[in-house]
Amino acid sequence: MAETFAIHESNGTAETTSVASNINYGSTDSANLTPASYPITASENSYEKWERCYWSGTFNKIENLQIWKSAGSYVTGESIDTNLTTTGYSQDSYATPTDSTSTVADIVMPTADPAAANMGIAGSLTGNLSSAGYSDYWVTQLQTTATTPPGDVNQKTFTIQYDES
Repeated sequence: MAETFAIHESNGTAETTSVASNINYGSTDSANLTPASYPITASENSYEKWERCYWSGTFNKIENLQIWKSAGSYVTGESIDTNLTTTGYSQDSYATPTDSTSTVADIVMPTADPAAANMGIAGSLTGNLSSAGYSDYWVTQLQTTATTPPGDVNQKTFTIQYDES
């Protein structure tokens, strides 16, 4: 079986979706941005990132979607909040990304394999796909404090794991 995987990012008031080649945070609502061109001022937030996993190709079932920050350190005063959770999950509907403190991404980004689904498919952590389609929205936001140093060299790695049969 040969499935194809991509991350699609949604932006704008009237949702526009594009394939994400990176998940760079910045002071604009844009996919595949260059952080140096859109710096985040200390004590402010990035715009939210609204991502969805997309599968196409040939497969029987995609399920058990798990996402976490697997590498990269935080600098002073920096954090990433998300909507990823293994309990009390609810599907979020797209909303225009904001740089105000997110009411959707309000959980600290996990930094270890959650060992169970923490992002839903079709509105449920036990949901699955049997043909081409999207996961639910994965929302993240980079947040800073007044003590966060300037610079964009602080790379992080997100791991996305799922079961395919």
